[in-house]
Amino acid sequence: MKGHSYSFCKICSCDFSVSHGGRNDVRQHEQSAKHKRGLKAQKYAQEMSPFVARNTTEADKVINAEVKMAMLCAKNNVAFTFCDDFNKCVAEIFPDSAITRKYSAGKTKATQLIKGAIAAELDDELAKTCRSQPFSLMCDESNNRKTDKQFVILARLYDEATLQVTTRFMEMPVCNVGNAENLYEKLSEALRKRGIPWENLIAFNSDNASVMKGRYNSVISRLKTSQPHVQDLGCICHLVQLATGCGIKAAQVPVEDILVGIYTHFDKSHEEVERSAEVRDLASHLRDPVVKTYFMFLSSALKPLSDFNIAFQSEGVQIHRLEEEMCRLIKRILGCLIPARAIVGGPLREVEYGEGHQLADEELFIGADTKAFMKSTALPVSAEKKIFQSVRRFYEAVLQKMFSSFPLDHPLLKDMKVLDPAARLNITPGTVERLGALFPQLHLSEDRLREELIDYQVIDSKQLPQEDKIDRYWGLVEKDVRFSELPRLMKALLCIPHSNASSERVFSMVTDPEDERTKGVKMGILTVLNDDAPTSLPTVVNIAIVLEEAIVLTDLPDLPTAFAYLFGLLYALNMEFPKEHNKEDTVLCASVKCTAGPRALLVSECRDAQTA
Repeated sequence: MKGHSYSFCKICSCDFSVSHGGRNDVRQHEQSAKHKRGLKAQKYAQEMSPFVARNTTEADKVINAEVKMAMLCAKNNVAFTFCDDFNKCVAEIFPDSAITRKYSAGKTKATQLIKGAIAAELDDELAKTCRSQPFSLMCDESNNRKTDKQFVILARLYDEATLQVTTRFMEMPVCNVGNAENLYEKLSEALRKRGIPWENLIAFNSDNASVMKGRYNSVISRLKTSQPHVQDLGCICHLVQLATGCGIKAAQVPVEDILVGIYTHFDKSHEEVERSAEVRDLASHLRDPVVKTYFMFLSSALKPLSDFNIAFQSEGVQIHRLEEEMCRLIKRILGCLIPARAIVGGPLREVEYGEGHQLADEELFIGADTKAFMKSTALPVSAEKKIFQSVRRFYEAVLQKMFSSFPLDHPLLKDMKVLDPAARLNITPGTVERLGALFPQLHLSEDRLREELIDYQVIDSKQLPQEDKIDRYWGLVEKDVRFSELPRLMKALLCIPHSNASSERVFSMVTDPEDERTKGVKMGILTVLNDDAPTSLPTVVNIAIVLEEAIVLTDLPDLPTAFAYLFGLLYALNMEFPKEHNKEDTVLCASVKCTAGPRALLVSECRDAQTA
């Protein structure tokens, strides 16, 4: 196509000018004799597809089956060693299939298909996209103390093929020393080796730890030396969680202690724990009607906070709703504590919610079930008074944390309603100018942006895309030749993350095989094998000691040394040998093999010789 003032007609295979009348020029071209002749010729033309049929061979079908199986294992986090067993029995399961007779994708081939072919292709595609358009970075650290700490890096960008905002995995390097310098270097290296310029970065999101968000010595402070215009809103879900924790702590209710006690009782219940005073204390708490009242209150009071968190953990675009929903959440919490007339009519930050401005005890929101339980239970007056004091402290602490940490005054959020098609006529030229000024790396033409905004606002709504999804809406708007700068700005805004939930989801998807294999093991030896090696025999990469489900000693040279250390630790720590064993029992190595990702594990547990 010649330029922005021209459109290309596929029927006529020619460019025509739309600089004078825009859509009217398109309509005039549709009525031209040349275009009508082209339509008529196309109507009677026979398609070429019957003459150019794709010749799919049996070998292609076998390769397709092998690739799909490898992708299925990767998607569902299934061990690649499973492919060895599947490879042996697939022909027996489907004896009438010629494809299964030639199917030969074992562990090594499946690993190479994913890591050497598909992953490399996806990474190249991501790098190419980030080199050519705006994107945001999202990251998070693992908190596993037993193994190497990993640092997940994701990119949020606009996919032109699907017209949707998507979050793509970039890298997950090991970073055992998680200070700001090392974390920034991992981010920088991930971009540098892919040839992605810092200029295209528009936003950054992570949890709100000081190492990430500190003003002077943090990852974001270093990022701003490479990209001064990067935007950082913080993770709103993490901020809500912090506010909730502050409220529960201020209420002075032993919620956390009780929940930890319940977890310990059911998950790690040994006889010595059953006999301990902690279990008796837990039982007394659970029988206490005051404690039950607190839990019933929290069940009702936490609902708006939980609903907000669930909404903003979504992968879909929510950034244009963030400011409105933050204010709505704060008003809902305020309404539980103070009269509604005190909330409306003025700036939210100026609302007084301290002592002297609050509702009476009987008017405080504690939930209908809580009220009914308190009426049916003969609680002492002093206990009721203490409960309502805790309720007030809870709401006050939650509100204080929200007002101090929520990005209510962030200049970006104030103007993000421009993304909403329903707010089209309410957009002011100043709004678009301010947004453009926040992202000078986009190199937008201010005059062109103003012209397109006017066209966008005065156009008949029927001529705009009838699309509910906001990211697809702006992708379709860009296909109109009258709009170029405005959709480019909007698509960049769409890529700004509203939370960091995507990064945290990565760790929940990537299970730790060591955690799975040490669960329920009172004492044992853990052997870590590398199953990524192309050789048929796996290689031992680590030998460790397991005590009470925890890895206490690693990097041992061999199994005999591991056994010596194991019995030395049992003696030194005066640990009781399992009662199901007696002195005449022989300690056997019962090896259980599993794989998760690139590793296989063998656990040697102490077992009863007679049972084994």
